[in-house]
Amino acid sequence: MDKNENKKVYNETIGSKSLSKTLRNSLIPVLDTQKNIEKNGIIIEDELRAEKRLELKEIMDDYYRYYIETKLSNIRKINWTPLFEAMKENVKDNTAKNQKELENIQKGKRAEIYEILKEDENFKNMFGAKLVSDILPDFIKSTVSNADEIQKKLDIVRLFNRFMSSFTDYFENRKNVFSKEEKSTSICYRVVNDNAWIFYQNLVAYSKIKEDAPDEINKINENEQTLGEYCIKDIFNYDFYCLLMTQSGIQFYNDVCGVVNSHMNLLCQKDKLNKGKYKMRKLHKQILSIAESNFDVPHMFQSDKEVYDTINTFIKDINDKNVLEKTIELSEKYNEYDLNRIYISNKYFESVSIFMCENWRTLNDAINYYYENNISGKGESKKKKVEKALKGEKCRSLKSINNIIEQYDVKAKKREAEEYIKSIVDKIGNLKISEMTYDEQISLIESEQKAEELKEVLDSLLDILHWTKVFIIEEEVEKDNDFYSELEEISDVLEPLTTIYNRIRNYITQKPYSEEKFKLNFGTPTLANGWSKSKEYDNNAIILIRENKYYLGIFNAKNKPDKKVMEGKKESENKTDYKKMIYMLLPGANKMLPKVFLSKKGIQNFKPSQEILEGYNQKRHIKSNEDFDIEYLHNLIDFFKESIQKHPEWNKFNFSFKETTAYNDISEFYRDVEAQGYKIEWTYISEQNINEMVENNQMYLFQIYNKDFAKESKGTNNLHTMYLKNLFSEENLRDIVLKLNGEAELFYRKSSIKHPIVHKKGSILLNKTYIDKDDKENKKSIPEKEYQEIYRHLNGIGSGELSDTAKEYLKKADYHEASKDIIKDYRYTVDKYFLHLPITINYKSTDFVSVNDIALKYIADRDDMHIIGIDRGERNLVYVSVIDMHGNIIKQKNYNIVNGVDYKSKLKDRENARDKARKDWKEIGKIKELKEGYLSLVVHEIAEMMVEYNAIIVMEDLNNGFKRGRFKVERQVYQKFETMLINKLNYLVDKNKKVDEDGGLLRGYQLTYVPKKLEELGRQCGFIFYVPAAYTSKIDPTTGFVNIFKDVAMNDVEFITKFDSIKYDNVRNMFALKFDYKNFVTHNVTMPKNEWTIYTNGSRIRREYSNGKWNKTREVWLTEEMIELLDSYRIDYMEGQDVLEQIMNLDDREIKAVCKEVKNLIKLITQMRNSKSDNEDPDYDKIVSPVLNDDNKFFDSSDNSNGKWPENADANGAYCIALKGLYEVKKIRENWSDLMDFPRETLKIKHYDWFDFIQNKRYL
Repeated sequence: MDKNENKKVYNETIGSKSLSKTLRNSLIPVLDTQKNIEKNGIIIEDELRAEKRLELKEIMDDYYRYYIETKLSNIRKINWTPLFEAMKENVKDNTAKNQKELENIQKGKRAEIYEILKEDENFKNMFGAKLVSDILPDFIKSTVSNADEIQKKLDIVRLFNRFMSSFTDYFENRKNVFSKEEKSTSICYRVVNDNAWIFYQNLVAYSKIKEDAPDEINKINENEQTLGEYCIKDIFNYDFYCLLMTQSGIQFYNDVCGVVNSHMNLLCQKDKLNKGKYKMRKLHKQILSIAESNFDVPHMFQSDKEVYDTINTFIKDINDKNVLEKTIELSEKYNEYDLNRIYISNKYFESVSIFMCENWRTLNDAINYYYENNISGKGESKKKKVEKALKGEKCRSLKSINNIIEQYDVKAKKREAEEYIKSIVDKIGNLKISEMTYDEQISLIESEQKAEELKEVLDSLLDILHWTKVFIIEEEVEKDNDFYSELEEISDVLEPLTTIYNRIRNYITQKPYSEEKFKLNFGTPTLANGWSKSKEYDNNAIILIRENKYYLGIFNAKNKPDKKVMEGKKESENKTDYKKMIYMLLPGANKMLPKVFLSKKGIQNFKPSQEILEGYNQKRHIKSNEDFDIEYLHNLIDFFKESIQKHPEWNKFNFSFKETTAYNDISEFYRDVEAQGYKIEWTYISEQNINEMVENNQMYLFQIYNKDFAKESKGTNNLHTMYLKNLFSEENLRDIVLKLNGEAELFYRKSSIKHPIVHKKGSILLNKTYIDKDDKENKKSIPEKEYQEIYRHLNGIGSGELSDTAKEYLKKADYHEASKDIIKDYRYTVDKYFLHLPITINYKSTDFVSVNDIALKYIADRDDMHIIGIDRGERNLVYVSVIDMHGNIIKQKNYNIVNGVDYKSKLKDRENARDKARKDWKEIGKIKELKEGYLSLVVHEIAEMMVEYNAIIVMEDLNNGFKRGRFKVERQVYQKFETMLINKLNYLVDKNKKVDEDGGLLRGYQLTYVPKKLEELGRQCGFIFYVPAAYTSKIDPTTGFVNIFKDVAMNDVEFITKFDSIKYDNVRNMFALKFDYKNFVTHNVTMPKNEWTIYTNGSRIRREYSNGKWNKTREVWLTEEMIELLDSYRIDYMEGQDVLEQIMNLDDREIKAVCKEVKNLIKLITQMRNSKSDNEDPDYDKIVSPVLNDDNKFFDSSDNSNGKWPENADANGAYCIALKGLYEVKKIRENWSDLMDFPRETLKIKHYDWFDFIQNKRYL
């Protein structure tokens, strides 16, 4: 970081925003602590809570189910007619107006149900501790009949009484169940949106039965056992829907639908009618309810037998309901359905496009093309209309998909859309699934073969479930009932499969140890909730320091230490004394000061004047109040200042306030109080006293520990250790940055490895990496297979000969003899305690200015900045390009090798192993872990680079058309990288700097904010900017030329004849093709420069399709190819003749043929990125331009010895992303003003602006 050693970088961000962190350390029991814990049964009680946690949740859910059933069972006052009439109108005419009207009615009905749900007096107490303390005991006694069961449940409830702080997330989730918002997990949504639509569709089916088979209705009415007191016409009526909101009502209705379907199936078989249009769909079960047919999946599998029992029960259910037969029958009738009424969800447009056209984007392009040609208007107005139409494209019928692709490019369509229905048969074939055999002698976790057998079955079933999801849409449109009634039944039966699949995978891929831990309370509900001296004997926790070690003391709740001894002494009498923290905090001054000084008790003690009391009640101190009085404000502040000095505890803060007249608002004074209302002092307790407390079972004592506190520890402490030490350091306490918070938590993790793997002393340890003599700077990995071979050979395990490959690796391998017994995963072989300690960084920050605004102002004011462009590579894992303010490349680097380890090779070896294992679950998990570990290292290096170059970071926007390609780092992992980078830059610390130096621990750079969701980021996260990745990779960086031909939208002859000329250039010995983009159908972009001349310079790489893959390449020399083509049609060119004129003189058949071949050649000429397959040449990956640049050269990234331009195709992506960042920097500098809000829309880069920027070199 030398570059900015004497420069202030990012100093405006220091202390700008407060943020929270949790310090995680282990705890080591000291002296007799462990013995006393065991003696007092501390672990047992808290472990019991952990074990009974799910049971308590089930009891609470029983209450919620009871509450829902009770509240919804007697509703008669809701008028459902407007909702169903709106659905009817929307089906008849699916316009935006009708859709909006329907949504408004749905919103109103959800609100009506919510009002009914919340009118009970228990409602406000249902989502917190009072549910357990006040509501559940009476509920259990009144609803459970068995005395033993009552006692068992009451015991569980009592166990958790006062210990409910860890259920916050659960209660938040249950609040959402009762929400009136448009949430699919809420009761109101289930009634109004989900089930009401099914009910309406069944009304339509009933009306068809009434029309076509009135006699059958009379027969159905004879089923008194199912229908009870109702007849069928009562049930299929708007008003009856009031009875179908509860699970009991839903179950009754579904039974009736079953009877109707049974009758109509028989009738349709007898009379050869289409049963689909009479099919009744079942309502979804009510949220939280347990439906009678519910398939129960264990929360966590505990044994192989449990796995087999679950999957065999599921297979039996599938076979009983003929799922496979129904799937095949449904798919084979694909050409009998109404294709106007079968839909594809927009989520699956790309999948269907690949299926139909062997190209993921064709369907979306066709839809875009359709709107471009059918929406009136021009310019920006038309563009907005098209964007709105595309946004509203939620689904599309199969018929429409066929038509729209044919209109766009009839030759692109290789299959009909309806063939996707039968595609599942090709996948599953004659799949037969029978019960799987459980063998208690073979472990699923250890046997790859058994796990693979199980995975194959689940994968096949998952294929069917995914296939059904493609057609299932939420929109209220008229559907082919014959198709959807069967499809949705199949989907419903398979619905538990995703959960089963994930939980079985988690079971099989589980580590040989468990990370699971449970919370410890030590008999105190508020354990370590706060540290204030006045609360020590409530929260039963103290912090001690001795000889640079940190300790946590927990009071025995039933035998607390003597308060007098705990007072300690002001001065240390012995160097072995413990320092005990005295924690003082004045929290929430805006509430605390009035409460203490102006309450009834406060009036007695601090004696405010009548004027102070009356003015406060009249809110004359509040600036926004119309009666605000500045003089009164100052009198009130003076009263508060005097009272603070009289307060027995608060006067110890030694407040230093401004002159009273300097305050213009009471909030300013409150902020001053809070900023100074935190203080830590120390008292001293002798080692003997502490030891006696532990010995006398009055206190449990733990050392707060991590590896930095080990005797043999060397080097720089990790950040968590530095934060812990600096909480109490002089530098921090002199001017508070780090504040210790309450709500600390203790956890316990039991040992989970009972038979550990031990590398015995004297055995041979083999490193997984080695240093190659030809590349001594970087480490390389020994492939797993060869590693195991060599390890066994070195340790005399087995007698097999080493393979030739293993022998070669052995020559390079690094191995040594173990000097002591080494236990693998030792930390999981012992019981462990943990402490989670919350802290606030930048405690005094007012948070007034957002980091986004700080970044914008910083960019506007600085001339010495750089831009770091980050791109995921197709050949490299991550690529970075650093440019200056004039677009010059300062540094370009791939991150294939980090810390000397070749991660690209390592990942390739892992992926090869995975492919051999047919994507084995365990291998997939290992690769994901490896990628995430790798990316965390990259984050560290990029953060250092950012400070070194005083840079902003620019990345592709994951939420705006994620770039497609064969990337080494997939989207999901890259999003984690993005999250890691944001978190790192949220408070960036250089551990090598002094803590109070800029960039040190107490003055960290705050370069990002942490969003709740990545989707909410927009175009900026502090000093990280997000740009659309479009046209950043396959573009000429020297001219800005890019291929935007939409060649499939023009026939071959039309396309070729739009060129201005095609001539042979005798000077350059190649062909020149001159054209104007305005004459062509192009992708939906406009460019500032439309006239170009492209040349047949050099060669291009043509990918060839073989064995179902694009895995072969051929080098095509463009000029030679063109010469051969023209010669074959006797076309002259050597004298500079225009080839186009001669082509048009050929006969019609020859014109079509030659135009087709020239068009294919033009595709190669304009092919910017040229790569050979990994197997052929992994380093062959370059950008080659067909256009001459200002230096009268064709850009070729492989010819870049001076490093002036991108060195390969991945580097080009990073460079152009950085250039887009430079565009934003210039826009910021042009538009920033201290006097007005920054117009953020200027950060939106339109395609035209980007092309103008790069083609006209606006960055120079």
